[in-house]
Amino acid sequence: MLSPRLFVCAPEQASVHPRVLTVSPSKANRVFAPRRRVPMQSRRTFALWLFLFCLISPLAVTQVYKVTDLGPLAPTAINMWGQVVGNLNGQAYIWTQFAGLKGLGTLTGGTSSYAASINDLGAVTGTADGPFTLISPYPSVPNEYCSDLTQPFVWTAGQGMHGLGGVVPFYNIYPWCEELSFYGAGINARGQVVGYTGAYGTIQYGLLWTSTNGMTVFGGSWPPTFVNVISNTGQMVGQNSTGADFGIGHATSWKNGVATDLGTLGGAIVLGDCAFAIPAVCFGSSADGVNDLGQVVGWSTTSPISQYESSPVHAVLWTPSGTISDLGALPGDTSSSAWKINFFGLVIGSSGDTPFFDYGPTSDYGFPFEVIGRPFIWSERSGMQDLNTLISAKSGWVLNSATGINFWGQIVGSGMRNGKPHGFLLTPKFHPEKE
Repeated sequence: MLSPRLFVCAPEQASVHPRVLTVSPSKANRVFAPRRRVPMQSRRTFALWLFLFCLISPLAVTQVYKVTDLGPLAPTAINMWGQVVGNLNGQAYIWTQFAGLKGLGTLTGGTSSYAASINDLGAVTGTADGPFTLISPYPSVPNEYCSDLTQPFVWTAGQGMHGLGGVVPFYNIYPWCEELSFYGAGINARGQVVGYTGAYGTIQYGLLWTSTNGMTVFGGSWPPTFVNVISNTGQMVGQNSTGADFGIGHATSWKNGVATDLGTLGGAIVLGDCAFAIPAVCFGSSADGVNDLGQVVGWSTTSPISQYESSPVHAVLWTPSGTISDLGALPGDTSSSAWKINFFGLVIGSSGDTPFFDYGPTSDYGFPFEVIGRPFIWSERSGMQDLNTLISAKSGWVLNSATGINFWGQIVGSGMRNGKPHGFLLTPKFHPEKE
């Protein structure tokens, strides 16, 4: 008669499926028996983490996806519950598996809205237009009522959409309503919102809004200065530019009031008249995604740049210790940019030959940069892969961009289905069917 066996789940390096290890009871007693009594709470915590590890570990090696058609929606983000936000015909929308598409509306008196991010509690941020009174910080200058201020918003299922307004970061452009604009880019589980101001000449700031302190602006004050995302730990990342580098931004992390220049593929930071130097001496970079472990992704130029000399850019990954890694580009492409990274280090982005500065709600000067081409997923195990090669060849889809990835490895983006523009949701398949 066979003796009973103890089984545990472990990741299989050569397969997308977990394997089962068997251990005899006598050996199990020697290997697994604790030397002292473990509290029940600790056992439950260990069991939960073991379950999550066994469940999630295949995500890092999954090589095929199921495609869900999101219709004409242009998705921008997805949370861990599979809630997707995006935009359609100048309006912000949310999509869920059971309810489908739902419009988020506009601010009272406004005409448009743009969804940029959703947290794991279902709160959405983005940009909308609507009335707001800008409070003057100067005794000699009155407050100014703006009938149609471009501003960040927060939307929740219970309270709908409300505007976050703006602040007056500088004095010399009165009247403010005609010149100032504010954009929402990211929201974390605490409800903290980050974004950036529109560029006015040589002036631009990042912004942070909290329910306690309202909106504050910060950064190098020169374009390009953006805050693109905030993690649940409060780490904000984006791009920062100062007068010293004169318009050549660097990837930057802000936490607890401290700004850290993350550097570039060019190594040491070079300060000087970067924009007009001949020959070019300065590298540029930007941070576009961060996870709760402090891993940051974005892009860096691969050679020096100036107003007169351009350079390809490559997707990069910064570790929490600050080490930068070049993720390369897909075969045949000269450039790439990384967009988001999830808890398990899976990175999405785009690889191609065409730079683009307008993924935001308008096409004004002073918006972040990305690469137009083929969407990719990158993992430490498999490197960079074209997402089009990881879906069924018979699906009728051509995937054009990947804009969001969640805890479980689900990916959203935009593409063409049978020649028509559609949004998509990719869900990992652990038991791929044979075609």
